[in-house]
Amino acid sequence: MLPSRHETFSRLETDMNVLKNTVFFFVVHGVFLFFPVYTAAGGAPFTRLVTAPTAGSLQRGHYALETRLFENGGVVQVVDFGVHDLIDIGVSYGGSSIIGSSPVVWQPHVGFRVRVRIVEETMTAPALSVGFDSQGEGTYISEGGRNRFKVKSRGGYLVVSRNYKLLGDLGLHAGVNYSLETDDGDEDPSFWAGFNKSIFSAIELCAEYDFAVNDNESRSMNADTGYLNCALRWSFGGSFTIEFNLDNILRNSTLDAYGTRIDEPEPTRGFRFLYRGSI
Repeated sequence: MLPSRHETFSRLETDMNVLKNTVFFFVVHGVFLFFPVYTAAGGAPFTRLVTAPTAGSLQRGHYALETRLFENGGVVQVVDFGVHDLIDIGVSYGGSSIIGSSPVVWQPHVGFRVRVRIVEETMTAPALSVGFDSQGEGTYISEGGRNRFKVKSRGGYLVVSRNYKLLGDLGLHAGVNYSLETDDGDEDPSFWAGFNKSIFSAIELCAEYDFAVNDNESRSMNADTGYLNCALRWSFGGSFTIEFNLDNILRNSTLDAYGTRIDEPEPTRGFRFLYRGSI
C-alpha cells in the first residue's frame, strides 16, 4: 500500500530535521576546529616561541623559572612573575664558560623585561602586547667596542598573537622591535614572525624567523639571511618543560666571544628547562 500524503509529508519533515541537525553539528564542530579560540595554545599562557616573545603573559600570582644552556658552556637564569593578568615582569643573568674549565665571561648587567598586553584576543582580532627585554642570546661581546650579545636583545617591541584550534593547538605570532644595542652603528628596527603547533598533548614544535635587519651593517654580524630558529618542547604535568633548541639554521655569519667573524657557522644547539608555579 502506498503511503498517504500526510505520511509522506511527515517523513519529509523528519528527514529535513535530521539533515538540519547534521549540518548544524558539523558547522558548530567546524567552527571549533578551524576558527580562533580565546585561550592561548595549550590552554595556558604561551609567552615565548624560541627566542621571540609572544603576546601571552603570565597570570597574576604565577611565576616561571627558566634555565638556558647554550654554546661554550653558557648558562642564563630567568625569573618571570605575573603582577597582573595582563602584565608580567622578569629579570635574568648569566654568562659563558660557566660549564667547563675556561674563565667565566659574565654579562655586564642584569637583564630586565616587562610585557603588557594592551589588547585581548577575540574571535575577530589578535592579542597585542608591548614590552621591553634587555636579555640577548649567547655570549656577551665587549671586544672592539661592540658591547652586545651574540644575538641582540629585543629591546622595545610590539607583538601580535593569534591562536587557533586546528588538529590541536596552533599559534601565529609576529612582531617588530628596536634594540638598544647599537654600538655597532646599526640602529634599524627589526621584525620577526613564527608559529607554535602542538604535535601531541604534551609535545610542541616552535619555529621563528628574525629578519635581523638591525644586524646587517659592516661592523656587525652581517645577518643578511636572518635567523631561523626551531624548538621542540616536552611538558610534564603542566609545570615542568624541557626544550631542545636549534638556532641559526640558515648559518648566518656570527661572532665569537672575541669579536672575530665566523662565516657559515654550524647551527647552535641548546637546552632550556622551565618550571611554572603560583604563589
